[in-house]
Amino acid sequence: MKIKKYFATDMRQAIEMAKEENGPDVVILSNRKVLGGVELIVADDYDEAYFKQNDKQTQQAKASADIIDAEVVQETAVTPDTPRKSLNETVTDIWTNESTMDQMRFEIKSLRSMLEQQMSSLAWGDIGRQHPLWANLIRQLINLEIAPSLARRIVEEIPEHYAFDQAWRTVLALLAYQIPQYDRQLLAAGNVVQFVGPTGSGKTTSVAKLATRFALKYGTSNILLATTDNYRVGAREQLRGYARILGIPVRTINNRDDYLSLFNEVNREKLILVDTAGVSFRNEQYQQQISLLSSAPSHTLNCLILPATENFNSLSKLIDSYQSLSLDCCITTKLDEAASLGNVLSTAIEKNLSIASVCEGQRVPEDISQPKPHDLITRMVSRAQQSNIQFEEEHLEQAYGNFEFQHGLRH
Repeated sequence: MKIKKYFATDMRQAIEMAKEENGPDVVILSNRKVLGGVELIVADDYDEAYFKQNDKQTQQAKASADIIDAEVVQETAVTPDTPRKSLNETVTDIWTNESTMDQMRFEIKSLRSMLEQQMSSLAWGDIGRQHPLWANLIRQLINLEIAPSLARRIVEEIPEHYAFDQAWRTVLALLAYQIPQYDRQLLAAGNVVQFVGPTGSGKTTSVAKLATRFALKYGTSNILLATTDNYRVGAREQLRGYARILGIPVRTINNRDDYLSLFNEVNREKLILVDTAGVSFRNEQYQQQISLLSSAPSHTLNCLILPATENFNSLSKLIDSYQSLSLDCCITTKLDEAASLGNVLSTAIEKNLSIASVCEGQRVPEDISQPKPHDLITRMVSRAQQSNIQFEEEHLEQAYGNFEFQHGLRH
């Protein structure tokens, strides 16, 4: 068996070169990206008869080969004197200690990735040719870190005869209109509010800010703080420190009975703010905490803390991980640390999660406020200008093109 290397600017060209020199039945052993293109390693002079004895593996290989338009065959050179090997031994010899199917999956994944890149380029170029105004607006929105799915949906509302300045003002107005607002009173006697979110997102500080606001306005007799965080001593002490300063009682929840006792007759008319532990949804403690919080009365409000420093995908997964609690609203935190607000606003809009408050800074209680949609949009644009976020055309192409690739190209 002869091993050869081919270098080309893309995979299709490398495969054509290999086929032209070695014939259509050339065996692809591996491929990888290198500086300036791709490297393809192939083999020829193999005995096809041996592998045809293994019908199942051969049929799977040919089915995958039809998809990628490059015949991937798993074979080795054998002679009549070669002792018969088991299928597993043969596969190990050929694929360097990797199973045949794993190697095939790698090949298909690599070619799919290159196909996505090419289709992304086509999608971005297509909208640029057919809808130049929309393409320019999408470019600006992605520079604000607005999710491509939301950007496309917004710009489709814009008449294509608009001048860019008029179109841009309309786009920002439409964005502001779509930001979901929480229209209920979060801080009211008789409310029970559970605050959930990841570690370090600002749950305890947000609870302290809201508690201070309520205590300054209505006094401390009608408010109670509680924490379910039994994992971090520092978090409990931080909340207790705020409570001592304000003269507000605070309780540590150790089990379900402790938790249910919060909702007795004595506390029924009080505002109860519950701080929770920040645990990963992959941790078994996460399920324990969700089970505990789900035992609260039906009128309990669930508020998710959304740190503006996270990206769109992370925030979306965070919301999904708490959907079993039927989230009522969110508080966006760390606005002062975020380079852009587009991610957190996109997430709130796409997930239809109402924003009850925004936090920008560590001061208690000054750095928390009720948001106005147009103020958030203004702040988003201003923050992007300060950060001077200007993505390269390749990033825009991939961000928008991948969205179109996943949802089907549209015209």
